[in-house]
Amino acid sequence: MIPLTTRHLNDQRLDSALDELLANARLVAVAGHAPEALAALGLLLQREGAWRLPAHGALVAQLQRLLPAVALLAGQGCSAVGEQEAMDCDPLADWAGQQSGQLLQSLALPGRLQLAPAGQDWSADFLTTLVQRQGAAGDHRPHLAFGAYCMDAELVLKARIAAQWGASAALSDDVPTADDLIALGLPEDEVAAMLAQLQSAGHIDVAPAAEATDTLAIARAMAGYLRATGFAGGYLVHSIWQASWLLLAGQGRDGDATEVAAAWLAHDAPAAATGLLDLAVVPVAANLLRAGHLEQAVGVDAQAVSTWQAALATRAASTPAPEQPAAVPPATPTESREAWLARLQGTPLAALDWLALPVPGHAGAASGEVAWAAQVPVPEREALWQAARALVEQGSGRWPVVTTLWSGAAEAPGPEALADDLFMRFPYEQGAARDDVSPRSFIATARGIGADEVLAELAESFYALDEEDQLDVWRGELAAAGVAGEACAGFDAAWAECAGDRLRFEHWLAALEKAQGAADPERGRQERFEPDNAWLVLLPTPHSEEALAYLHWYGMERGRADGFIALLRRWREQHGAELWAHYGTMLEFRVRQPPQDFDSALALAREHDLAAPCTLALPGISLRHHALGLVGHGTWFLHERP
Repeated sequence: MIPLTTRHLNDQRLDSALDELLANARLVAVAGHAPEALAALGLLLQREGAWRLPAHGALVAQLQRLLPAVALLAGQGCSAVGEQEAMDCDPLADWAGQQSGQLLQSLALPGRLQLAPAGQDWSADFLTTLVQRQGAAGDHRPHLAFGAYCMDAELVLKARIAAQWGASAALSDDVPTADDLIALGLPEDEVAAMLAQLQSAGHIDVAPAAEATDTLAIARAMAGYLRATGFAGGYLVHSIWQASWLLLAGQGRDGDATEVAAAWLAHDAPAAATGLLDLAVVPVAANLLRAGHLEQAVGVDAQAVSTWQAALATRAASTPAPEQPAAVPPATPTESREAWLARLQGTPLAALDWLALPVPGHAGAASGEVAWAAQVPVPEREALWQAARALVEQGSGRWPVVTTLWSGAAEAPGPEALADDLFMRFPYEQGAARDDVSPRSFIATARGIGADEVLAELAESFYALDEEDQLDVWRGELAAAGVAGEACAGFDAAWAECAGDRLRFEHWLAALEKAQGAADPERGRQERFEPDNAWLVLLPTPHSEEALAYLHWYGMERGRADGFIALLRRWREQHGAELWAHYGTMLEFRVRQPPQDFDSALALAREHDLAAPCTLALPGISLRHHALGLVGHGTWFLHERP
């Protein structure tokens, strides 16, 4: 049973409440109550009210994907949302027809070349004993055999979709001739082999044993393995659930299709609801969803839907806190070029070629603010930053940041192009729900956010290894540091005493390494990034953390931008950590008051890890080693990348 939840119904943070509503609406639609789900989604499209969805944010894209499918199931038109135009029933049906053809084509398209016929080792015994081929708990890849099964199963099901719906992925008439390939400069002795490869593209070779295996048996074998092992699976598991359900629905086997969907929902309800609704554009799938066969599997009947709808009506419209006016710096953020150059006299900054960059305001309108930017020699970037930093103390009101351009262009861009590159708003539009994505808006809302609140949100979405894998990692770290044998005799007892508190255990490990003479602060420090071009940008704010409102950092993909500004504000206030370099995925800080003891450094290291997990994960640095490297150290480096 997957009950509809109202845990975030009255959250002041709109994203949490809206995300929960969208998740519930998917379940309601999958259970066969599409009109009610559509009515709930309509609350998000009202111009006013407690559920109004702001113009920007990741949830807009979610609604844009969900709304047409739910409207189609409900037999009603689809309202406009995001980039999706409004559609009445007939245009919506035409849209669904186009989407169905594209979806079936993609479901039939193999994503890799075959080395052998799919399912050549299959048999009834092979499927029923699949779980017995799981590796031991200590194996590096315990699900290797299951992964191979899924790769074969995906190909088998793709071939069936191609046959059932005529959605072959073969290139047919688009295959070039031998003369075409020779004209492209390919060696004549390689043309025949390449031509054969192109002609066979899209064809899936299925072994007779797999051809004779029923679709339901394929899905049951996978479901049994997942239940027995607790393995979450991956994208192949999602593909097999989706393809199996669609094939069985297309064959009119409603009961079998319902069994597969129920197992999928039990395994991963959010992914199942999304995957099932994606298939609503295919008529046989839409008919099966409308019939309400999944009501029991979802655990959502008419009474549950009615109770949920009544609860939605009780959410009170939040009253936004009045924006606190920004402190006006002594300098004017729109100062003239003459005034700016006069301020630079007597400093090494005066010799630079400065560009005035327009800063975006609300809805793309000009804010009236300008930033100043100049290209600087890479070896001199930090010295020039220090000169600009000194101007802040003299009342410039402009925080300097060194950045780099990733375009690779040989010529320096003009002011408008440079401003568009540095201050682009698109990444901010994909974050938390909000109407205004201008820099000043983020600066204003960041004042009402506490760092502890931000860290709690990041902790909820933080990926951590399971216990056994983490213990193996720790043992490997000790061995790499030369701490092994009798020195590790208390490992298991210490872990038991820590009762699952990983931060506390990192402290124990650090003490063990120190006692064994293996504590080296350099192990926790990263190599410095050296860009191939550097720009010094002086922003219209005197606070270093507010640079994140102007220049997007990839780490903010994991949370709201104004929350990260609040977190950096705390680091500045507690440690004097000032952001001096911002390279898109990397941030560098100069730190006046670094932590002086290991305990406070370990707590700070945890904050760094929550904010930017790649900082430690990519170079393979442990939390305790990162903490040891922070003690008394005047520079910080954070890295988060795709």
